[in-house]
Amino acid sequence: MNNAIITGGAFHNQNFFQVCNCKFKNIFKEQIYILDLHSTDLSKYDYIVIASRLNPKILTQNKAKFEEYLQNGGHIVSFGDIISDHLPSIDFTPTQVNFWWWIHPGADLPMYAYDSSDEIWNFLKLQECKWHYHGIFNPPKYAKKIIVDEIGKTILYKDSYSFAGNMYITSLDPDYHIGQGFMPITIVFLEKFIAWVEYDIKNGAKI
Repeated sequence: MNNAIITGGAFHNQNFFQVCNCKFKNIFKEQIYILDLHSTDLSKYDYIVIASRLNPKILTQNKAKFEEYLQNGGHIVSFGDIISDHLPSIDFTPTQVNFWWWIHPGADLPMYAYDSSDEIWNFLKLQECKWHYHGIFNPPKYAKKIIVDEIGKTILYKDSYSFAGNMYITSLDPDYHIGQGFMPITIVFLEKFIAWVEYDIKNGAKI
């Protein structure tokens, strides 16, 4: 599939494409530098990924572009917290981040599959989604919850009803940690997650 990732100029953005023998440089066909986003034709991409921790002001300047892309059947994957309103239909609440749960023997991060029969779990294991998350979402009514916390608040969901294209929204931030060179589970997660996204788009199920 023809895809692109919107990225920035920080070290972790650039190193993301160098690690693992340039694995992710090969997975993403094109890189869209955030300052070039305003002049980029998104219609040529089957889906785009918005990397985590990008400049929220610049993202917001491109809000109409994102909405037009979704209305015309483009698909968007968004990682990390969403502190601006650059994407439509988003209701996000930042939460305290549990960075160090894994240093305690026998500890686990309270994240759960909302529906263990969902096809995403043919690609991923729940444990491969656990490093930390940056907040929770209140998804639109007909969106599909995928990962939730211990009280049922949403960490990852798919919205295939608000627009012609799908939105894959999560406060997980795998790209950041891959680029920073720590949390190796994020490499496993991202490779498998993108494989599921492409499978899901190709199958076109509105569920």
